[in-house]
Amino acid sequence: MSREEPTGRNDDVTVLKAFAHPMRVRLYYSLRNAGAASVSQLAGAVGSPIAQVSYHLHQLHQFGFIEEVPQYARDRRERWWQLSGKRVGWDAASLLDEPEAAAVAAMVKGSAVREQYRLIERFQEQEKDWDPGWLDAAFMSDGTIDLTCEELARMHAELKAVIERYAMAGARRRQARQTPPPGAERVMYILHGFPIHGREQ
Repeated sequence: MSREEPTGRNDDVTVLKAFAHPMRVRLYYSLRNAGAASVSQLAGAVGSPIAQVSYHLHQLHQFGFIEEVPQYARDRRERWWQLSGKRVGWDAASLLDEPEAAAVAAMVKGSAVREQYRLIERFQEQEKDWDPGWLDAAFMSDGTIDLTCEELARMHAELKAVIERYAMAGARRRQARQTPPPGAERVMYILHGFPIHGREQ
């Protein structure tokens, strides 16, 4: 769920509960994809009342997942937020003996998957609004290969390294306060890799 990748693990059930509500997952994605946004903008993005959105933002802020960016506010009443450096993530195997934490993690993961596919469907609905070059560059790919769990972990690490290379280019531009290249847009990527019982089907 991170902008790049998680900077740490949050196996503590109390921290995981910060994301237990689907609205907080949607707000997290909305903030990540926008870069920074006001409470009213976020309320419009998720289609919920400002008071309700403010409450869920407070919960995310309480656990350090978002931070206020007052420099964007036009007056003292307006509040803007962005993601902090803290990311949500956990080691699934470590939760096997903690039923409560495992249940919360499953809830968070389910909300995240639904939000990912909601965004995919929105892109499909809006394809006609994009330049043909973006339509050619956008991709959706899946397949199956035979791997050991060690090979799958290694493949994931290699894919993350590729993503990190591209992410760092954007980060360097932001740090240098350089203008993004002409035509640059925020791009979302989604990676899933998991075993299936293909031979039993």
